[in-house]
Amino acid sequence: MAYDATLGKLLLFSGVRGDNSCQAASTWILQDSWTWDGNAWAALHPASLPPGRSFGAMGYDEDRRTTVLFGGGAPNSDPSRLDTWAFAGGSWNQQRPLAAPDSAGDMTYDGNSGSLLLFAGATTFAWDGATWVDLRPAHTPSSGIPAFITYDAAQRVAVLVTIDRATSRIITWTWSGGDWHEQHPAHQPIGATASGAYDAKREVVVALVGDQTWTWNGSDWSEHHPSRSPGARYFASAAYDPAVGTVMVFGGKSYGFVSGSYRELVNNELWSWDGTDWTSAA
Repeated sequence: MAYDATLGKLLLFSGVRGDNSCQAASTWILQDSWTWDGNAWAALHPASLPPGRSFGAMGYDEDRRTTVLFGGGAPNSDPSRLDTWAFAGGSWNQQRPLAAPDSAGDMTYDGNSGSLLLFAGATTFAWDGATWVDLRPAHTPSSGIPAFITYDAAQRVAVLVTIDRATSRIITWTWSGGDWHEQHPAHQPIGATASGAYDAKREVVVALVGDQTWTWNGSDWSEHHPSRSPGARYFASAAYDPAVGTVMVFGGKSYGFVSGSYRELVNNELWSWDGTDWTSAA
């Protein structure tokens, strides 16, 4: 999910209809595009669509005014994909880059370079509108599980959040000057899951860590205690909606009891963070 400034709406592509990894991907992977205008979801019907997928990376390229989709897929179920698509003029168009990352990841627009920045496993790439460029930084965030990446316009750095495999502590990295820099804040959230986005109105990064809400101000994390919360969920998508000035979190997986058995659940909830509390938007 990404905010497409050309559309003036959130743009969502694909996803899953349930946890059916033992079945053929074609029976549970979705292949559809939706927009959110601040009030309701609307289905799009472009002439062409990328293949359906889970875990695809999306970002809006502000310089070229297109939303870019890269990769996705889950081992042993939804086949891994390393393709690149661009959404512009109401339709998806496959790109034919000369080079591409060899694994999926997450991306954000980097206001310093004017390109999309993709962190994929242990590699860092930039999308220049025609191909993927391997940036080969001197340092690489390789010690944790990547959770999300977003651009902090106030600090003029990209912020990458990873999760320590042993302690579940959040590790914070920033990208500037062509390299990654590990941060050492006084406070570190702890959680097995994390999703988030930069809140341009309040100039902080908002992170849903497990069922906790935290914000990053460029030097430290602060925990918030809202009256409501989306709850802990894996693989949720997050994006800032400038039309309403809130961070939006959609979907994800959680666990609960269904018909007496404890199982993984997939949801299609949309939540909005206004700096004080979470509100169920849809």
